[in-house]
Parts: sequence; structure tokens; C-alpha cells
Amino acid sequence: MKPVPIFMKQWLEANERTRILPGDQWYLDFSIKTLPILKESPLFKESEYAQKDAATSLGMYFQDAIAQTGGWKTFSEAYYALYNRHLPFYRLSDSYIPDEINLEDVAFVLWTLKSHFAIFNPDEYTLQDPFDKDLLALAQKVYKLMDENFEKAPINEEPSPVLWLMGPDLLDMPLEPLPEITPETKLSKDVEHCLEYSNGKPLLYFTTYKELCKFFVEVLKWENTPSALLPDLQYKKEFVIYANAKGMLIAHNVAAYFCEEHNPMYNAERAAAEGYKLFCRPGGCPFDLIKYGMLKGILPDVQLPFDNGKEILQQNWDFIARYYLCEYYEGE
Repeated sequence: MKPVPIFMKQWLEANERTRILPGDQWYLDFSIKTLPILKESPLFKESEYAQKDAATSLGMYFQDAIAQTGGWKTFSEAYYALYNRHLPFYRLSDSYIPDEINLEDVAFVLWTLKSHFAIFNPDEYTLQDPFDKDLLALAQKVYKLMDENFEKAPINEEPSPVLWLMGPDLLDMPLEPLPEITPETKLSKDVEHCLEYSNGKPLLYFTTYKELCKFFVEVLKWENTPSALLPDLQYKKEFVIYANAKGMLIAHNVAAYFCEEHNPMYNAERAAAEGYKLFCRPGGCPFDLIKYGMLKGILPDVQLPFDNGKEILQQNWDFIARYYLCEYYEGE
């Protein structure tokens, strides 16, 4: 007997159901049809598990696009409500129809399958160029297969889970403005001292922990004892303090990325080579500081490590931060 490439159990688990719907066997069969295409692609050669997972996800996208329900519909509507665009990254063609299957949608699903946010270790994330030639070629082949089967695809009445593509709560959070200071804002003493010291500049820069401690004691008037001077930072360097309406934020090992005249540590080459980590590494930098840097145009050199990585990051930085930083996105 010929082995079954993907079992119904895997399809039902992905859909978070135990009951088999009339259209399930059709979509499982379609997912299996994508496996030879996935096996040929350099993107999924690493394991049979990755190939089956990708095939199942592509089948679920097809199922959702036909039924106009489920995880794909939830994502696309939430993304449009937030950004007034249908998808990140891609400039959509005139033939793009939100209520049908689309080549750009398939490419984005493949991007999510190769772009993993960190779960346990902040350095475990993976990056994928959404315009990688192998990804776009694979998307074209899968889309062609979907298009050939579009008229035969049944409607599954029960929607797929909203979490199969991306946590929808990450798109539920509105685009918050910067915590700007107004004459009515009640500032903390630390923020008042910071702004007096910097002549109103929200960002302050310190090369070493020793410099930072001197500022804490002489300017902020903190107690000069080891326990009071944030001892967890003693082996860190290149600090940025962000004094804002919410309070005072401190980040370390990020000062080189911020292009301001009063920042002696700014380094354009390092910003271009390393700055993307701000958006991908959970807990590496408070999000409000990242947001301030992007909205004020003082992170001009940050770019993803692809040929077109600067344009991709600069145009999609908020979505990328949501996708990778997860619960750290809000900056609370």
C-alpha cells in the first residue's frame, strides 16, 4: 500500500477540530498535491516535516479564501483596518481581488512559514526575504495549482482557527502615537532632570556604565549605592535614555544606530549591519524607543540583511515589529 503523505489527523489538528467536514478530504488531497512542488523548492528541503507543515498551511489558506472565513480572513481584515493595505511587503497588481485567491497572498503565507519569531530564546528568530526568487517562484507554482482547482474547491462551513497564520491580537492593537510632552503633561522627576540636562532633547547617550552612573547620581540625584544604580547594567555599554511623557526608558547596546548630532556613538555601518535586530529580537530594546527612532527619522540606516532590506524594513517596520516582538511590541 502506498504510504499516506499527510494524514487527516494532521489536517484536523491544524484546523483545531475533531469532526470531519464534507470538504476536508478535498482540501487534504489538495495539500498533498502541493508536496511535490514543495519538495523541489530549496526553501523546504530541510525536512519532511517542514514540507508537510507548509502543504497543510497552503491548503488552509485555500480553504479560507474559498469560504471567506477563518484565520486568513481574520488576518487580512485586521491588517487592512490597521494599515489601509491588504498585505505587507508586496505592491499589489491590478488583478488582486481581496475575496479570491491571489499570488501575493500565497507568497506571504510562504514568508510566514520561513519567518519564525523567537519562542524561548530571543536569538532564535529566522528571517526570510519576501522577494527571494525561490519564494516567488514557489508561490507562482502553488498559485497556478490553486487556480486550476478553484472552480472545484468546496466551501467548508466551519472556519479555521484565527491563530494558524499570526496571533490576531497583535493586529488588534491600534497604532498609538508617540507619548509627546505637552505643557499639561505631569512629568516624573527623572524625566524633568533628563530634559533639563539635555536642553529638551528626549534622547540621551552614554558610552559606559560608569558614565551612566555619574549621570544617575549627579543629575538624577539617585542614591550612590550599587543596588540603587541598576547593577544589572554594569557589564553593558552604549546606553540610550529616552525621556518621555510615560517616564524614562533605558536601553543598552543600541546607541550606535541612532543618528543624532549629540550622539557620539552613531555608526552608520553598524546600524546597517545590526540595526534590524531592534525589530526582531524580543526584549532587546523598548518598543517606544524604536518607534520614536522611526517616526523621527533618526534610524535611517537600519535594514534587513537582504539586497532590498532597507526598503522592506523602512516601509513595513511596524508590522515586522509586531510579528517578531510579540508581547514586547506594546513597549509597556
